[in-house]
Amino acid sequence: MIGSRETPERTTGPVPALPGARIADDSFVGTAVLDAWQRDLDARGLRATGSDSHHAYVASLVGRLAQVGVSDVRQEPVPLRRWTPRRVKLTLHGAGGTMEVPLVSPVAYSGSTPPRGVTAPLSTEPAAGRIGLADVPLPALQAQVFDDLDWGGPDDIRHVAGHDPATPYERVWLSQDVMREQLGLFAGAGAAGLVLVVDLPAEALHEAYLLYDGVLRGLPAVFVSREQGGRLRAAADRGQEATLVLEAQVEDVETPNVLGVIPGASEELVVLHSHTDGTNGLEDNGPEAILAMAQYLARVPRHELPRSVLILLTTGHFATHTAWGLEAFLERHRDDLVPRIAAALCLEHLGALAWPLDRREGVPESEYEFGCTFASPHQAVIDAVRQALHRAGVTESRVLRPFVPDTTGRSPDGTTWPGDGSAFWHSAGLPSANFITGPGYLLNAGPVIDLIDVAAMRRQAIAFTETVIDLCAVPWGHLHTRRGAHR
Repeated sequence: MIGSRETPERTTGPVPALPGARIADDSFVGTAVLDAWQRDLDARGLRATGSDSHHAYVASLVGRLAQVGVSDVRQEPVPLRRWTPRRVKLTLHGAGGTMEVPLVSPVAYSGSTPPRGVTAPLSTEPAAGRIGLADVPLPALQAQVFDDLDWGGPDDIRHVAGHDPATPYERVWLSQDVMREQLGLFAGAGAAGLVLVVDLPAEALHEAYLLYDGVLRGLPAVFVSREQGGRLRAAADRGQEATLVLEAQVEDVETPNVLGVIPGASEELVVLHSHTDGTNGLEDNGPEAILAMAQYLARVPRHELPRSVLILLTTGHFATHTAWGLEAFLERHRDDLVPRIAAALCLEHLGALAWPLDRREGVPESEYEFGCTFASPHQAVIDAVRQALHRAGVTESRVLRPFVPDTTGRSPDGTTWPGDGSAFWHSAGLPSANFITGPGYLLNAGPVIDLIDVAAMRRQAIAFTETVIDLCAVPWGHLHTRRGAHR
């Protein structure tokens, strides 16, 4: 599959950069090439931050960025305390013997046991020396909540056919605060281990890589599905014991950010950003879209591009509650590159189809996963990314306000958003936007290629390339003018 990354002849030669204009279809990387790139990414599987598989992918990106014409491609090391599971097993003991309990996965960065594991009674209450058992429900949100967060009014949002504001939006990644809370309760009580029961069937949780905040909690913990949870609760009521084995290694490593430049007519920068660690071919395929976008932008004559474009592919998304790789970049370059940034655009999880388990009744299999773009309170950015969503015609064209309380104390308005590009706003106060989707299969470490519409991904990449060109031409003062926090 690596060999099919060659760029077709029809996408060579100079291309124009005309603000407000559409990119000619035959001047952009074709669907077949993008499909080959996407399949290669999906085949790589889990790329846990700092792992060999993650660094192999980073190495491939470095070479491919240079191949499509990006200049000065380089890596910058970011320190990381990496937690790696080596062996995990849960065994239930009873009068009839022992039974191994099927697991979803270990809780990332939770803790470790001795090789023989820990054996203790199961308990649904936090208690010293016990193996705890706690439920993780899914939040009961509806689609309307996202319309309520939009920067504009109802007329600004183009909904897909059949949109229903009461459509449930229940995603396991939204339950990570509950997971943290339960881990804290049981660790504080001195529990020997913890089993978190996710309220989803086993088929919805294939090797899910959950709770990726990088906090070493010292409490070995695992996830099970609702089916196994019912069995374990009955065992806890009977006072049965279990043995939890979770051998894990903790080590200090370095993991790289990747930077490159597409020179324009000035030293001012528009940043095109995504992250390189991930779970599958969707999380995150932003770098694949950015490669296609860079292949176009690198062919624009330098004098026609008012600003340079900084390609930034960061590490650290799956090892910290905040975007550690991006935070490290902003800190390292706060006196040189950051003051030159006119605007930043982060792209995550493009071309996502709705999962059959989440899909509404009566809709076609080609239904796209719910998506949106978060944006800082800068009207020029809000307008630019909404037009991109209109043109791509994949997700609904929502552009949302930051709404998550910022715990760093650095955000200009005390808020941030749930995406890897959020630090551009909450740490640096920059005009910025972050396209993102969050399907139920997002964190499953297994093949998802059948749930990615590559043609739709390509339409999104073209539309966002046009956005980069537009942002390169917007005057600095206009870009950096903030609007109020409400409509």
